[in-house]
Amino acid sequence: MHDCLVAIRECMVQVGLRAQTTALDLLSNNLANLNTAGFKETKTFYTVLDQAMEDPQRSALNRAINTQTVAAQGALVQSDGSLLSTGRDLDIALSGVGLLTVDTARGVRYTRNGSLHLGKNSALSTAEGDTVLGENGPIRLGEGKIQIDAEGNVFLAGTRVDRLKLVTFDDPGALGREGNSLLVPLSDAAKARPAQPQVNQGYLEQSNVNAIASVVNLVGILRHFEAVQKSVTLIMNDINTKAIEKLGR
Repeated sequence: MHDCLVAIRECMVQVGLRAQTTALDLLSNNLANLNTAGFKETKTFYTVLDQAMEDPQRSALNRAINTQTVAAQGALVQSDGSLLSTGRDLDIALSGVGLLTVDTARGVRYTRNGSLHLGKNSALSTAEGDTVLGENGPIRLGEGKIQIDAEGNVFLAGTRVDRLKLVTFDDPGALGREGNSLLVPLSDAAKARPAQPQVNQGYLEQSNVNAIASVVNLVGILRHFEAVQKSVTLIMNDINTKAIEKLGR
């Protein structure tokens, strides 16, 4: 009986508490970035994993009871955020599937945050100072009116300089977060391909996080966490009672 209760407790901790903690972390990050331009919501989903064969040292009873665990994972929601008009020439918002390509100190990364600036050597850069790439490399601009058309072509004083390198990935799950704005491929197998979103100059794309739905989900996660925690406490009290009875005998 004692082994059975311990096995059930381990299962509940793995299935419930760890998964809910991960889900809470993902949701908290969504809420923290409600005002981050171009931020894409991470949707939580749960995956059931069979662990029965992973640990041959477990007893037959333990393996029979604790055969599965649930892991919470996240996937990027690709839907567009609302557009905010800024009237600023270097603010751009993408509509439709597509990402800006940027060169960072850690390598090439991708973003939807279109709050751009002129950085070192007049290179078009993100707010963090990473260089925005065009089809021919870094986009360097100088004095004059900057225009970016709907296809991503960049003009300086009426002369075309380059076109933004706009890409997408067939599998959104192939991208992970790096900071609040950058996305990074999770494996070498994730290959970028050209995309054709509409580029809106003078606008910023807002986060696509639904604040109300996120708060509702937050309450649900906290209730699930509390329920599992209470269940674990009850089981542990039962285990302690059984142990005291056996010790008394």
